[in-house]
Amino acid sequence: MPSSAKAPIGATVGATLRSAALSGVLLLGPAALLGAWRWPAGWAYVGGYAGLQLAANLALALWRPAHFRVRQQGVVAARGKQQPLVDAIGSAVLVGFALAWTAFIPLDVVRLHLIPSPPPWVTWAGAVAAVAGFALTTLAVCKNRFATPNVQDQSASGQQVVTTGVYGVVRHPIYLGYFLQIGGQALWLGSVAAAAIGIGVYLAATLGRIRIEERDLRARLPAYDGYARRVRGRLIPFVL
Repeated sequence: MPSSAKAPIGATVGATLRSAALSGVLLLGPAALLGAWRWPAGWAYVGGYAGLQLAANLALALWRPAHFRVRQQGVVAARGKQQPLVDAIGSAVLVGFALAWTAFIPLDVVRLHLIPSPPPWVTWAGAVAAVAGFALTTLAVCKNRFATPNVQDQSASGQQVVTTGVYGVVRHPIYLGYFLQIGGQALWLGSVAAAAIGIGVYLAATLGRIRIEERDLRARLPAYDGYARRVRGRLIPFVL
């Protein structure tokens, strides 16, 4: 393999390992402290998530390197990208919530039991939803090289409105993918309370961010208005 291809692969493996390690610490750490270090669902989730993320990141790094680089940005854009302040602050707060929410899952499963554990079929449905959400997010990123994790000015990069693929069904497929992952992850791990909290907070925060993002897109991309009229669903096709 050419040396030019080794760098993105190394970066991809490193990014995946860091993400998997963080997920493991937040999920398995609290469970172990509560005496449940043999938590099969937690270990299965961390291992499955790491494997899926590695496969998706490698595919992006090899076949869509520009898309991969875009997704490596943080939620706060670089100086000069004209990111709205409310987006930078709100995104940083949401990341903090996501970390705390992830650590809450084992606390609820092992100790709190705020809502009775879901039946096995709901757990399996959660796993399917989480995988489907991950796949949807990956497909959306493959289609859209302007899908930054933050709202920013990409005029210099020739930003255009993406209207095909999953973007022909819903205007924000990445957010829909995250929605499925959040609810699915919590149910897969056995916490109905975490699913309800995560979905509620994420839905409210995402609808607010969509307003900010679409206001920016309409101002920069004249074709976005026509696209929004054709594809009515912002987050959930034909519903929301």
